[in-house]
Amino acid sequence: MIISRYLFREILHTLLALTALLLLIYISHRFMAYLVQASIGNLPAEFIFQLLALRLLTDLMLILPLCFFLALLLALGRLYKDNEITAMAACGIPVPTTTIIGFGVMFAIIIGLFSLLLAPWAESQRSILQVQLNTIAEVGGIAAGRFKEFRHGNGIFYVEKIDSDNNIMHSLFVQVNLPNKRVVMVAKRGYQTVEASELYLVLVEGHRYESQPGRLNYVITQFAEHRIRIPKRLDAPQGEQRDAISTLTLWSAKEPSLQAELQWRLSLPLSVILLAALAVPLSRTTPRQGQYAKIFFGILIYLIYNNLLNVAKKWVERGDIAPIIGVWWVHIILLLIILFLYNLSFFKMVFQQLWGAFYSIIIRFFLFLRRLKGTTSV
Repeated sequence: MIISRYLFREILHTLLALTALLLLIYISHRFMAYLVQASIGNLPAEFIFQLLALRLLTDLMLILPLCFFLALLLALGRLYKDNEITAMAACGIPVPTTTIIGFGVMFAIIIGLFSLLLAPWAESQRSILQVQLNTIAEVGGIAAGRFKEFRHGNGIFYVEKIDSDNNIMHSLFVQVNLPNKRVVMVAKRGYQTVEASELYLVLVEGHRYESQPGRLNYVITQFAEHRIRIPKRLDAPQGEQRDAISTLTLWSAKEPSLQAELQWRLSLPLSVILLAALAVPLSRTTPRQGQYAKIFFGILIYLIYNNLLNVAKKWVERGDIAPIIGVWWVHIILLLIILFLYNLSFFKMVFQQLWGAFYSIIIRFFLFLRRLKGTTSV
């Protein structure tokens, strides 16, 4: 019990340190990407942290299993380096494999909550928010004194001054290129409004100049108020994404793509348990090898395992593999590797016996040929 608490504390401290480091790298990368989108006007600045939080919830289920696997390798590697495992073995105490796998089961429950419940909810909220942002981004992120494109590049918008208190724009210029005519509008004031899920740019007290390409005549219209509907972007998400579908809905789905998504979500907590079992034999090192001797092999195995899961998921989505086989063959391969590593000493003994028997047969065969040659010469 004391050893289990000590091992749990070592794993937990390493896990928290690794998670904090990877989350810092991840958040910095995502935050900079969103800042770039906000700087060019594709994303309103006030939505950056909301998008970042939702994206973090969906990606935590991918970050945490790697952190847990590396934490096990580092914690057990330190115990081997400091000869603590050797001291335990001298006292008749083996490596607490059951305790480590038990930690994996508890952590798998947390990953299951993310993959089955929190991540789909966060993805659905992010999809809804992204549709709204794709519409707002057409004239959102407006900065005074800068030209901005909208209508997928067929329109140009310019505002000289923006009143930050009431979001009223002053001295506006708008040019829209239509299939058979060009429209230029200038107005003293303007503002944005949303009606019936549609975004409008309202121009107040201005003039509209309309002309056809190649002609010099203009139709000039003076208006007190003029509304321009901003169409939704072509790159807005269409329909419901598979990542955003609830797990309960996936249970009753028959489509291969939805079954592949369900198997992927179930694979994440299962992978935590398998990786916890793999970390025990993989972390065996000598004091001279050091604590980080098996980190490279651990990361390599994790990358191959994770990529095979993604490949198997794509195969199920395309119908190349029956859903009953699905992604489970990848877990079976990893399970066979784990069983092989746990019984490595047994396989070495069997190999040595087989090699000894084969070597003895070869020696006897050559001795037999030598005797046969001597008998023939006589």
